[in-house]
Amino acid sequence: MSMLIDSKLTLGYSLKMIRVMIRFSEMNHILAGSFAVVDEGGHLIALETRDGRLAATVDIAIDKAWTAATMKASGRLLEVISRGQGWRLNVKHKGRLTIIPGAIPVIYGRSVIGGIGHSGGSAEEDLLIAQAGLAALYDGEAIPPIYENKKTDFFGVEYSRKIAYEAIKYIMTKKYSPSTIAVVDRWGELVALYRMDEAPVGTVELARDKAWTAAAFAMDSEKVVSFGNKDLANYGLNSVNWNERLTPVAGGIPIKIGGRVLGALGIAGSSPETDKEVAEETLKKV
Repeated sequence: MSMLIDSKLTLGYSLKMIRVMIRFSEMNHILAGSFAVVDEGGHLIALETRDGRLAATVDIAIDKAWTAATMKASGRLLEVISRGQGWRLNVKHKGRLTIIPGAIPVIYGRSVIGGIGHSGGSAEEDLLIAQAGLAALYDGEAIPPIYENKKTDFFGVEYSRKIAYEAIKYIMTKKYSPSTIAVVDRWGELVALYRMDEAPVGTVELARDKAWTAAAFAMDSEKVVSFGNKDLANYGLNSVNWNERLTPVAGGIPIKIGGRVLGALGIAGSSPETDKEVAEETLKKV
């Protein structure tokens, strides 16, 4: 995976920054959190979490990165210049604007090409972690993948990475369209998400929603339209008015061990049939 393409962040470089942030977080004994990198438009490229993170840190990290990229300023700077008026900006941006430390724009040359966000520690710790990630932009050293020691659940960050990397490998081998790969825990919360280079930004939420659907109903996402051998309509529900995350489209598969649902995998980028094939073959290999 290359680092920069026409001064744009790639998945490979985004993962390098995340690995640096995770290593910094571990070495400084900072509470487990979530790490996000977005492109210049604020669209998620990569997200990873550490085992034990609070679920709420996932979207906070994403929103911090989005803020840094779209406002072209750090959360610390925005906090200062909008003091007393931050709530007005937050309402304007539908609650996404996050004017607290831990949000840093990624600058290459004279252009903002993305944003970094971390959530999980104190405000100052989040800022230091994001700064460590930015430093990776200027470091030519290759950073190996991080593997944490699992102390609680077999299904953690390391396993999620293996699943996602296997999916990317399968997609590239088959020469399918670049896609987004999302892995969630048993509650449907993101553990890891990777958007391959050139994958449409719309695939980010679609992959995440497919994975959520599969985890929430403990079945393949496309089968949810008739869960319990009944159509959703028989429960007074449909895919529009029940839950915005419900996506009864093929490409989401629960991850089960011994009949127990530990999480789910969601793929988006090709046809629903191809996305399902990628998900099925990936889980077979892993």
